[in-house]
Amino acid sequence: MLRKSLPIILLSLAMLPQTSPAPLHALDLEPAGLVPVSIPTGTSPVTPFTQADLDGNGTPESLALTGGRLSILSSSGIVWQSPPAWQVVQAAISDLDRDGKLEVTLLLWRPFRPWPADQWLPNGGRIAGFHDAAGQSCHIILVGWREGGVRELWAGSAMADPITSFAVADLDSDNNQELVALEGRYNDPRSAPARILKVWEWNGFGFSVVSYISGTFSKLTLVQADNGHILVLVP
Repeated sequence: MLRKSLPIILLSLAMLPQTSPAPLHALDLEPAGLVPVSIPTGTSPVTPFTQADLDGNGTPESLALTGGRLSILSSSGIVWQSPPAWQVVQAAISDLDRDGKLEVTLLLWRPFRPWPADQWLPNGGRIAGFHDAAGQSCHIILVGWREGGVRELWAGSAMADPITSFAVADLDSDNNQELVALEGRYNDPRSAPARILKVWEWNGFGFSVVSYISGTFSKLTLVQADNGHILVLVP
């Protein structure tokens, strides 16, 4: 048994140098767009908010994501839950629509639906290909407390390229948050690395792209430098 195990152990040791973590690169959002910068010392991670007073009653609500279903919880129980047809991947408390009120940003997959004006077109419409082989499309949706309950505030149509993960922060120090997203392709496996990093901002009725770079991205991290500036770190 020992002789048979020895080659496997040697092979594993030989592979260790090849599995070392990829070096991190820092990106700063400047007026010209995303710019590579050196990573400053003394940075601290920017963690997403998962608890806040959404209804203004002085008691915070919290987010719980289990099995692709998001629940918004108050001290009295569940005040909102995502529909069963939604597969929620990520959620964070934000103010991306810049109305001064906190809401919840959801990244999710759900069955594809064409635009109402396009569903009778012979070619399937302008977003006909915005879904995977299983007919699931990727969306960003904002929900928040309005008129006595949690409601869907804004729902984007199917993304042209699916988002694999996102982060929210004020990258350009203008007191407004941006949406930082990694995007892949619908024909890629869900676990595949992203191909594009994009920064989006609210334009009054939806999101517009501020800047983007192409590459291979497995994850993104936001860090805050000692001077208060927030940078994007990608391996």
